[in-house]
Amino acid sequence: MKDYDVAIVGGGFAGLACARKAASQGMRTVVLERKADLGSNIHTTGILVKEAADLLNLPQHLGKSIGGVRLYSPNGNSIDLCSPGYSFVATDTPGMMRWLGRQAEWAWADIRLSQNVSKFYQKNGKIQIPEAGVQSRYLVGCDGARSSVAKRFNLSSNQQFLMGAETEYEGIEGLDPDRLHVFLDSELAPGYIGWIVPGVGVQQVGIAVRQPHKPNLAKFEAKMSKWFDFSKAKVIGRRGGLIPCGGVVRKWYSDQVMLLGDAAGMVSPLTAGGIYPSIEIGLQAGHAISEHLKGGLDHPAAELLDMVPNYRVKGMMRWSMDHLAPPNFTYDIALRNPVFRRVAQILFFHHRGLLSANAWKEIFFMNEKHPQIAR
Repeated sequence: MKDYDVAIVGGGFAGLACARKAASQGMRTVVLERKADLGSNIHTTGILVKEAADLLNLPQHLGKSIGGVRLYSPNGNSIDLCSPGYSFVATDTPGMMRWLGRQAEWAWADIRLSQNVSKFYQKNGKIQIPEAGVQSRYLVGCDGARSSVAKRFNLSSNQQFLMGAETEYEGIEGLDPDRLHVFLDSELAPGYIGWIVPGVGVQQVGIAVRQPHKPNLAKFEAKMSKWFDFSKAKVIGRRGGLIPCGGVVRKWYSDQVMLLGDAAGMVSPLTAGGIYPSIEIGLQAGHAISEHLKGGLDHPAAELLDMVPNYRVKGMMRWSMDHLAPPNFTYDIALRNPVFRRVAQILFFHHRGLLSANAWKEIFFMNEKHPQIAR
């Protein structure tokens, strides 16, 4: 067994952020990733909100700024939503994951690929992972929506999921390259949305649905081909997977173990956005675990509790989307409603959420001052 201070199972956003921070603070850190390449078999569209892009300081060649959202109703009508000074970043997601891995390695973290681990034992105050020949003082589970770390250490597991499917294309024409194209459709995307992202050298076409529904991506693409030109489009790749949508799991840590990212359900139940909290909380977790192992903190999770979102309002909205799914004609009507537009702007652009009076004030005055922002 090789000794480490921190062992992290899973080389996604949360795992690599945690590893980078822990290693930079002198912790002997190892990441155990089941894939042979951090950039292969990606299960995320890789869209960064502005806060995540600022936090990462991603190299320019790995990202492309997108100024706003074009929101479509099922009949093809649309409105543009944007916010002054705010943008999204579409990424070369495989390249970004490899870059994040190099960042962790430059901090002296040990990244081990092709490590499919599932057995863990506690012995002499350490956690042993015999399949990797590793033992550590602390274990972090960043191993996805169905975490084996959670099961082994009797932590809570995700119970509610969206199922997503996406195709990468080259050559779709007729897309505004400065917009995320978001589609509301209760029949094709019950419980969530469809999207087309004008990405870095590719266009990403996808949908996600609430289980037990299954995504019919072919039907969605057929509908999109009526509005956009697919005649010269070439399929580059396909991907899909589960997205937790039940909010943060009840028990996400114990004495020597912590869950982060999808494993902990740290994903918005409404928007399914989880990259920013994975990075932000992952970095802070790396710091807190380091301080704990140095004797400065009784438990690292105590340092994270204020950062972990409760998603209370978004959880209620998730429930309404699951049980009170509106018929498609209501979306066609809603896009003409100014209140609906302002709610949509807050959901897409404002980190404070729907209960923030300041968010409503800023969105209201923004629309009064810049009527072209949402039209």
